[in-house]
Parts: sequence; C-alpha cells; structure tokens
Amino acid sequence: MDSSAQQDRISNLPDVLLVLIISCLPFKECVQTSVLSKRWRSLYLETWNVSFKESDFLSPSVYADPLRCYMARSGFVDYVRSWVARIHDQPIHTFGISISDPTTYLDVIEDLIAFAVQKGVKNLVLDFSNPAWRTINNVNHDELVVEIPQSVYDLTTLESLKVCACKNFDPSRLSNPGKLKSVYFGWMELRRLESLTIKECDIDFEMILVAGDMREVAIKNCDIYRMACTFDLPRVDIFKYSGDIFCFHFDNMNTIISEVELDFGVLDNENDESNDSYNAEGVMLGELLNNLFDYGGRSATTLTVCPFLLKVITRSAQCQHHLRPMEKTKHLVLKTKLHPKEFDGIRYLLDNFPNLEKLTIDLLPPSPIATASSYARIDPKTYWMQNISYKCLRETLKTLVVKNFGGGANELNIMKYFIRSGCECLERVELYMPFDLDTNRKMFANARSEMLQRSSKDVHVSCEQFLKR
Repeated sequence: MDSSAQQDRISNLPDVLLVLIISCLPFKECVQTSVLSKRWRSLYLETWNVSFKESDFLSPSVYADPLRCYMARSGFVDYVRSWVARIHDQPIHTFGISISDPTTYLDVIEDLIAFAVQKGVKNLVLDFSNPAWRTINNVNHDELVVEIPQSVYDLTTLESLKVCACKNFDPSRLSNPGKLKSVYFGWMELRRLESLTIKECDIDFEMILVAGDMREVAIKNCDIYRMACTFDLPRVDIFKYSGDIFCFHFDNMNTIISEVELDFGVLDNENDESNDSYNAEGVMLGELLNNLFDYGGRSATTLTVCPFLLKVITRSAQCQHHLRPMEKTKHLVLKTKLHPKEFDGIRYLLDNFPNLEKLTIDLLPPSPIATASSYARIDPKTYWMQNISYKCLRETLKTLVVKNFGGGANELNIMKYFIRSGCECLERVELYMPFDLDTNRKMFANARSEMLQRSSKDVHVSCEQFLKR
C-alpha cells in the first residue's frame, strides 16, 4: 500500500478517533499536526493531554540574549493563554506547565492551575525549576515563588502529581494521597513535613530528597526510577523502607535513629539460588547498611530486617565487603521463616551487634516450597547445637521475644541455643502465640514453653496469645 492510500485511510477516520490518536502523542508533536491540512488545523486543540513546556517552545540559544529571551518567553505565555481560552467543554486528563523563572508570570500560572483544577485532571505537572540547576545546592530559595493553592491539595481526581521548585509545598495536605499512583517532588525543601509515607507508587526524586523537619519516612514497595537516591534527613527518628535494592546515600542524619526497618521481600525468590545474584545483592545490602549507619558513626536503637537480608548478607563478607559493628543498637528484630538459608545471616548479625539488650524473632509463615530440610550442608536439627557464642549473648542480652510461636522443632532449637549459649544476662523469654491458634495447637505450644522453662533455671519463660488487632 503506497503512502497516499495510507494517508487517505487516516483522513477517513472520524474526528473522535483522530483525537484519541493525537492524545497519545507528546504534546509538542500533537501541536505539529496542525500543519497537516485544514481539517487538522484545530483538531489538536481537542487533545486530552496538554503539556506546556518552555523548553519545547524556546530554542536554548535565546537565553544568551536577555531581550530575545524576554520576547520569546512572552510569546510562549501568550500562546498558552490563547490556547486555554479556546478550550471549553472538552475533557482534559493531563495538564502540565513547565516554566523557569516564574516570578513575572505568577498571575498566569495561577490561572492555569485553576484551569487544571476546574477540569478535574488526573495527571498534573507543575515544574518551575531552572534547566541550569545541577544539584540542590544550585537552588536559590528566593527563586521558589509559586505556592500551590489549596484547590490542588483538594483535587480528588489526581492519580499522578509532579511538583518541582515550589514554595512551602506540603504533601501532608493532599486530601487523597492513597489514590496517587505516581509522585515526583524535586528542587525544593519539604520543611513543614514531619511524616511522609509513600506506598505502591512510582517515585522519581530529582537529585536529592531534602526533608529537614521530617521525623518519620516510610517508602513501601515503590518503583524508584533513579538508581541512586540521596536522603538528607537531619531530624528523622523513624526510617522504613520496603522494595528493591537501590544505591541509597544517607547524608546529615541523626546520630541515633530510634527505629529502622528494611524489607526486601520483593526480591525473595525461593527458586533463584544463583551465587552471582546472591553475591551482588549481599554486597549491595552490606554497603547500604554501612552507608545508612555511617560506617559505625550512626546507629538505630531498633533495627528490623527481613528474611531476604538474612539469606544474602553473609555474601558481603565473603566478597570482602564487611559489615561494620553496630555497637549502639539495643534491639534487633529478625523477621524470619527459620529456613536454613537464613541461619548464617542470623549469626552474622549477632556477631555485628555486640551490645544487644533485646532480640525479637518474628516468625513468618514458610513459603510452600521452603521446608525445614537441609540446605547447603546446613541441617536445622544440628545447626544450633554448635557451641558458638557472641559478645551480646555473653554480656548484654536480657530479653528474647518470639512472635507467632507454635512450638515447632525449628523454633525450639534456636531458643535452646540462646538459653544455653552463655547468655548470663538473659532474664526473660517471652513467647507470643498467633491470635487465631486453635485449642489443640495452643495446648501444644504451652506444653513446649513449659518444657523450655524446666530446662531454664535462671530464665523466666512466659507464653501468651496475641490479641487480634
């Protein structure tokens, strides 16, 4: 089929389909369709996705001449005004305005934001950053002059939000953050925000996340586009992360953080036992922990880790990337399936937390293919019989807590290890059964706890049932 026949076929499509097609194009290319023919001259105005980027309309060379720059920017703003003035009843799904040095055009920006809110857009981009900026240190905060109106925070139709270089932006004021699928904050300080939780989102932080007043940060199962992210959290007290492993840098943080929780369960593939994969991930996790805790200069009072970390963390030492001792951590929480793959990791952490006072073993259900069978010559029946002790067990550990206790053999083996391995300071073993444990299993678990008590002369063993939350 020749090109003219193809052109005729496209021309024969009804306007509603053509609008659907051009709405899938980048806005710059959508505008360019207006030169195709008389029919297309105004068709692009019906696109559902609108993005006014200064960089798409101005040549980089105009910025070198102040007069040319002023004229070009004025022409761009006039075009935007005229475009919006011609839009009436048609829906707009995506609306974006990107303009640097916005001080001169604050009234226009206010009108454009009001237009987007009135249209109930799903995707909103408000970007007032300067292309010349390379790091957050290039930002002159006096240049951050655009304040996001309350109408944007109240916009319940939003599914995607990008905000860059705005003044006093406060994500906590968003009325429906749970509906957001994608968020992007950049080139500004989130100083008023004390707690930030981002869950199941696509995230793209521009260069650095600065959060001077944040006390709690939680990022849960998000896709982070940048392979390296730097967090500047000088007052953070709680940091929780779950998701994939990235190159995280932690600058200017508290010397002592109350609580850190790390969960890399999304990477836990029982079928993948590749040494190369585990080595690489182990090294990355070792580096992440060393960076987070500033190679021993920073600590978490309570650290919670996941089964995947227990599986691979020893690989960092095997590759000569040793974990630095964390002498100020008092409480270690091990989320574990008690699979033999995790045993060496448990011991490795005990060795690197020499001053633990409390150890919590949070038992998770095993996966369908993860059994108590031996793995790589590790036999769960005999592994914890080895006479190996650590400084925290001999000198500081006072309380052992086991959650979701059911009295299984693997559970008893590891608890007997702690009781007999020179834990001279150990005072209490607290066992908590699941709230939904049936009567027979509850009796079995209680019998096992009594057996532990009989074998522990100087340690008080208690067994209780979790209350349903």
